[in-house]
Amino acid sequence: MFNHQSFLTWAKYCGRGARGYVNDLLIKNPTLVVGIGGAGGRIAKQTNGTFECKNLLISSDKKDLAGCETCVFVESSGWVNPSIYKLRSFAQSQSREIVAAIAGFSTVVLISNLAGKSGCAMAPTISKLAKVSGATVIAVAIMPFKFEKDRLFAAGNAFRRLRETCDSVIVMDNDAFLDNNPELSQEECFSLTNKAIIDVLGSITTSSIRREVNVLCTSKSGADSESSLRDSIAMLYQNIPNPGSIRRTMLYVMGGEKVPVGDLNKMVGHMQGMFEAENATEVAMTSVASSDGVKVHLMASAQQKTRFDRYDPLGDIFPKESVLDWDEPESGTEISLPIPVME
Repeated sequence: MFNHQSFLTWAKYCGRGARGYVNDLLIKNPTLVVGIGGAGGRIAKQTNGTFECKNLLISSDKKDLAGCETCVFVESSGWVNPSIYKLRSFAQSQSREIVAAIAGFSTVVLISNLAGKSGCAMAPTISKLAKVSGATVIAVAIMPFKFEKDRLFAAGNAFRRLRETCDSVIVMDNDAFLDNNPELSQEECFSLTNKAIIDVLGSITTSSIRREVNVLCTSKSGADSESSLRDSIAMLYQNIPNPGSIRRTMLYVMGGEKVPVGDLNKMVGHMQGMFEAENATEVAMTSVASSDGVKVHLMASAQQKTRFDRYDPLGDIFPKESVLDWDEPESGTEISLPIPVME
């Protein structure tokens, strides 16, 4: 019988001990989970009891900080609706307070919704502060829906910065999930994808995670293990157009103690068959006890471009060496220039 500590692994090629774990990022305690903004804060709170960690909430809205003992309130200096750049400057002005809150932790997990103003503005700044402090930094980034067109560019730019500063990035694309399940409301979508993030965070603390971008895929509730895997694969192919760039796929079978071993082996066999042409691809699985029924999450590690790189098309045109505000992200003040009427 499987339990939370059980870990079943199938390698696609021999010699994994020599090559398979080279890019793995091991999690070390003490671990701090930082929830940024409203969505990040809600997920961070729910990690309590899932694994051994401390929580820190950071937001410019006091409502997001309710119920948390350790928090940093980012003062907006009277601004009711500051821009992303203005909000980022407020976070930078409180960098000493943020550094003091994350000091002493070996691993820092940042959770942010890049479709939200707080997550998009502060996640790159906080990730850099955490990295400078000497911690291993893992970022969980929730990407916007495609109909939120005014947020795509800023989210893509923040995502690119997280890739630069973090040791590993886990991406949850709500848009791809909703495309596969168009009958769901946004609230139902958030509930299911947030639960997948919590499940996977609880599991990687007993295993490991790749240093590349890790795309997290899941399915709607009520699906059996085979259907759940099929939906997760469909979501994966929307986010990683080139399957040849995938170097590892990890199956998280929640409630795996209820699934026959033969079915578990069959799921891994399906994944191995999909990547048969890619000799460097690994397929692994961890089975975790769950009281919510059987559910399959799929996380794929990609070394090359993903769907999210297109959100910031200028990143392919201008290298970071040519961007003046790359090392210190733009956080300029609002400038009002009086223009006299010329007649």
